Amino acid sequence: MTAQAAPLRRAERALAIPPARLLAAVLAAVATLGSAFALAAVSAYLVTRAWTMPPVLDLTVAVVMVRALGVSRGVFRWLERMLTHDVALRGVVSLRTSLFTALASRTDDALTRLRRGELLSRLGDDAQELGDHVIKAIVPALVAAVMLVVVLATFAPLSLPATAAMAASLLLAAVAAPYFAHRAAALTEQALLTTRGDVTSHSLEILDDATSLRVDGRLDGALARLAAAQSAHDAAIDRAARPAAFAAAAVPASMVLAVTGSLLAAGAAWTAGDLSAGQIGILLLLPLSSFEAATALPAAATQHARSRAAAERLDALIGEGGGGDGSAPVPAERPATASLTARDLTAGWSPDAPCVRGLDLDLAPGSRLAVVGPSGSGKSTLLATLAGLLAPLGGEVSSDAASLREAVTMFAEDGHVFATTLRENLRVVRRDLSDDEALAALAAVGLDDWLATLPHGLETMLGPDGTTVSGGERRRLLLARAVVRRGPVLLLDEPTEHLDTARGDALLAALLTPGDESLVPASSTVVVVTHRPEAVPADTPVLRIGEPR
Repeated sequence: MTAQAAPLRRAERALAIPPARLLAAVLAAVATLGSAFALAAVSAYLVTRAWTMPPVLDLTVAVVMVRALGVSRGVFRWLERMLTHDVALRGVVSLRTSLFTALASRTDDALTRLRRGELLSRLGDDAQELGDHVIKAIVPALVAAVMLVVVLATFAPLSLPATAAMAASLLLAAVAAPYFAHRAAALTEQALLTTRGDVTSHSLEILDDATSLRVDGRLDGALARLAAAQSAHDAAIDRAARPAAFAAAAVPASMVLAVTGSLLAAGAAWTAGDLSAGQIGILLLLPLSSFEAATALPAAATQHARSRAAAERLDALIGEGGGGDGSAPVPAERPATASLTARDLTAGWSPDAPCVRGLDLDLAPGSRLAVVGPSGSGKSTLLATLAGLLAPLGGEVSSDAASLREAVTMFAEDGHVFATTLRENLRVVRRDLSDDEALAALAAVGLDDWLATLPHGLETMLGPDGTTVSGGERRRLLLARAVVRRGPVLLLDEPTEHLDTARGDALLAALLTPGDESLVPASSTVVVVTHRPEAVPADTPVLRIGEPR
């Protein structure tokens, strides 16, 4: 097995396709094409045999077979589509389960450093490519191999020269066309999907921050970068045109070879009187119906190249030893309390431009800390570093818990709101959450009035990424997740953004003041990033980032 093929093999294992289901899908596809092939053969026999004007009863069986095969082809096609898509969809579910399990097990900052659009492309598009690998590559290749044997077995009793011509033409269609198609895809796939990631990233940047980009005068530059990324994407597609053209021409060329060979063989057989009119008709007309399976092979080869590239990217995403068997990891017992310590910490995305230098922190269980500073000073970067999502550029972050990630939970300001029910958007942080606890958390963050207006309460469906809620409702929903989580160490990034001043300040005070009125247990360590230092309770320690200390 080559190094390039290994990721695809691992991805195929992660699909966990049951052999019996795959076999059933292949047999249904073979039955579909077999019905079409038999229909062409019987129709050719019927037309040419009728030309000799035999008794009508001699044609009865052929007429009935034409009707039966015409119906059976449609039935088998439906069955094939149902079975292949069932296999593919089950495989994608298994693959994504394995992916998320492997990603959750990563302890480095590789995911944090990925651009949002690139991560979205890998988890969405690349996983779907491997689902299509079943439908468009594995099944068509197996079906083509079976149909090659069926076609040659049909021609062999009629004429060996015609069989030889069919074998040569089918090999040309089954080898040359997929080769050129695979080459076209392999030459451009990596660059193509890289540029697609650029387009996705730039598009998301503009859609998410259009207002701020316009206010800062950076919108035109962002649009120019998007246009350049789109041009690069289009150029990558164009580079595949030449080998793709050869792939498209290979199958028609092989059909010409097959028809020519059959014509010559049929002429010789007719002259020698070796075959009947019906058999001659089969030799003349059947070659045109013998390439239906082969015509799918160029697309199968292209899909194979796309799937291999997708598997390599996913393999790099999950890291060494990733993939697993798709089973959920056994969660470690979460400590009730935990400290958070930083020693000589340097944090940032690049060693050339650190945001924080030489920071020392000692946060005992139950501590409260507010982090303030101007926009762009590195507050969110510091939180990601304290959470273990971003590796320190220098120094270290530690906790008295067994693992930093077991103790620390970070709630980012751009946390995702899923296109599911309100209840499930809260249960994403705690699967054993009861309805009473969910209602209490929503009331604690001031969403009880909003909840009363929802048509189905906790069962109300929310739009993708919070498109059906306002900015303030989104922030309070994310804050409700923190309340539900009740972790030993909570890091909150701008939890009161988009709220009116009075409500936001009240929530900030409830987060930073231990006691009965606090939103989180007094034993929890809480670090809050805020842009309103004047709203921080007087006895709360304040860490100022990007300002002289």
